[in-house]
Amino acid sequence: MGGALSLLEKWLSARELLVVGKRVTRVDSLEKALGKAMFTEDYFIDYFMGNALYVKQVLSTHPHARLKGISLPDALKGKGVRLITARDIPGENQVGYSLPDQPLLAEGKVRYHGEVVALVASTSLDDALRAVEEVRVDYEPLPYVLDPLEAMARSDVLVHEEAGSNIAFRTRVRRGSVEEGFSRAHVVVENEYRLHHQEHAYLETEAALAIPSMENGVTVIGGLQYPHLGQRIVARVLGLPSSRVKIIAPYVGGGFGGKDDEGPLTCAKAALVAYLTGKPALLVYSREESMRIHPKREAAIIRYKSGADSEGRLTAIEVTIIHDTGAYANRGPFILWRATMHASGPYIVPNAKVDGYAVYTNKVYQGSFRGFGNLSIQFAVERQMDQLAEKLGLDPVEFRLRNIVREGSHTITGQLLDHSVGVAEALKRVAEASRWRERRREIEEYNKSGGRFKRGIGVAVAWHGISTSRGVPDWSNAYVKIEQDGSVTLYTGIVEIGQGSPSSAHVQIVSELLGVTPDRVRVVHGSTDAPDAGATHASRGSSIGGIGVYMAAAVLRERLAGLASRIMGVPVEDLVFAGNKVYSRNNPDKQLQLRDLVKEAVARGVELSATGYFFLPKGRFDDSTGQGFAYPAYSYMVVVSEVEVDTLTGVVKVTRVYPGLAAGRVINPVQVEGQIEGAIAQGIGYTLMERLVFDEKGALINVNLTDYVVPSMRDMPEVAEPVYVEDLFKYGPFGAKGVGEMALIPMPASIANAVSHALGVNVTETPLTPEKVLKAMGRL
Repeated sequence: MGGALSLLEKWLSARELLVVGKRVTRVDSLEKALGKAMFTEDYFIDYFMGNALYVKQVLSTHPHARLKGISLPDALKGKGVRLITARDIPGENQVGYSLPDQPLLAEGKVRYHGEVVALVASTSLDDALRAVEEVRVDYEPLPYVLDPLEAMARSDVLVHEEAGSNIAFRTRVRRGSVEEGFSRAHVVVENEYRLHHQEHAYLETEAALAIPSMENGVTVIGGLQYPHLGQRIVARVLGLPSSRVKIIAPYVGGGFGGKDDEGPLTCAKAALVAYLTGKPALLVYSREESMRIHPKREAAIIRYKSGADSEGRLTAIEVTIIHDTGAYANRGPFILWRATMHASGPYIVPNAKVDGYAVYTNKVYQGSFRGFGNLSIQFAVERQMDQLAEKLGLDPVEFRLRNIVREGSHTITGQLLDHSVGVAEALKRVAEASRWRERRREIEEYNKSGGRFKRGIGVAVAWHGISTSRGVPDWSNAYVKIEQDGSVTLYTGIVEIGQGSPSSAHVQIVSELLGVTPDRVRVVHGSTDAPDAGATHASRGSSIGGIGVYMAAAVLRERLAGLASRIMGVPVEDLVFAGNKVYSRNNPDKQLQLRDLVKEAVARGVELSATGYFFLPKGRFDDSTGQGFAYPAYSYMVVVSEVEVDTLTGVVKVTRVYPGLAAGRVINPVQVEGQIEGAIAQGIGYTLMERLVFDEKGALINVNLTDYVVPSMRDMPEVAEPVYVEDLFKYGPFGAKGVGEMALIPMPASIANAVSHALGVNVTETPLTPEKVLKAMGRL
């Protein structure tokens, strides 16, 4: 670890970076703009159409029922249609992520309306679709429970009998004495918040193309966010060694976490058909299937009590978090754990009591979604902060600054924040950029006119632990080789889901260290042929995923620098690698073309390939008290939003957003701006319009993008130039931390605080649909 740390520290505070931090065009831009980028279904169209089976899924029509039998009509059998059920699985019918509670295909009973009970496959798409309608499933209906509060209280209706309870998982934090903390409080605020499910609504639905191999294995091309996880799940289902399973994630048309959960299962279902039939098999979800089957953002009930003293310092919080985890635990325990550990927000709280419950219900289960449990809890935190400030007669920004974490602060889990804590500066700079105090006064004067439209301005601050949580292992791994012409090939397991990690940030890291221009770097990403770099989630693609790239390229830089120093007679520290050449900083005329240096390396036996591996240091955590090390670092986000509310219709429009980010080194400002703007759009959608509607049996009824409303360009506000605070992370490549989830997390709270400011109402529920706004105003 010592050598690895020295390489990471070497360029941490470098001031003369030539590529990192610059507005570099993504290497995949032209390919995507010209329509040449290959997604899963493109491989089928180009290479397998007419020679593959179409796979479709038979979904449960009951929320809770025993499976008595499944059969296919003889007429369809005669057409060669194949029916595959749980009994056909050659390996293990178990795909549970955090708990072993979930089958790939329903076995014994179904637990939610839309659960996959069987697969059908045919060379004719029409016959496959007909088979879905005509497969006979014999159900014995069972009592079901849809409300998490009811599910917690009942023992007569259990989603999983073997669990003995509908509580799938519990979390807790205990710090100090909340009784003492509240006794010292000058003001106390207590609310119950209710936040809703959200659909990922990615443009490309789930898809996988499986091809049986000659070695009694299978290759799967599929849309997923962690090829090596897909490999393990497919191998388990087929009963094969992982070495017989190859997974390739091509370009993926959006993920947001949803394809981290459902992607491996999609691959496993396609692989199962290909393995059993010996033929290529294509599974593409329809939009309806996608929305009915795949996991959603958690719905949450949060009971939050907080207190502050007369000086405006937080004294205590007491929080209960209840997540509707749905039919299967999936990543629910990890989502709940993150929410629990972030329950204070980025503030110093000396006394905390937090309890979390992930509760089984007979509904589609919850799963990974951008923000991963943190969006809902930060909503509650930031609504509490505004109300405490109001009771104390303090400006909301000033109140936050009195309590904000800084270097040397401790979190509610007792973790010392010893570096990389730039949130206070980010809050100050966003307040200045937005003219916070002036705009607040101007808006309040405007609202006194008594007109139909009211305006408001709201601030929200969020933090987000980077990497996987507590002691869960996290690592980074990549392979870099320099070709004999001086170009570079990079292999990484990180997936390109639109975020740009491998196609921009990783390329810039290689380019910075080896001096090769970005156009001469080729990235092989998202394949099990590449080293296992961990999942493309948790805002770790560029940051944690980039560490392995950095380590591999740094090793090659050291080798080439040593060789160049000997050839040129220039000290290593005087060498500059840039523009496909190496030259002396003090005498630029003394230079070598990179391709010539590489030829010398080949002639002199200098190895031109390297694997970069880094195991992220983590500390201990005590689950019984919720105390200890939670995350290696935190990224921070500040958002100020301005809104206009039509008091006649209840329609809320976000008019302007001021974002600020403290996420270490900004590797590519263009990429970060794209992440921020996309997250703002997604946050507006979640807060104002997106909602999933369930019927009395737990069936989703708005399973298309007509009835499930997502924001369009017309809903986008003016977005100010982002404020960046580069609070360098000692383990990040060039000091980078995660970015992808940050802007989304505080958006709902920022909007809600602005609406509250506009109308003088207490916003405690999402989404803020016109009906809810009018109801809050007493108009309904």
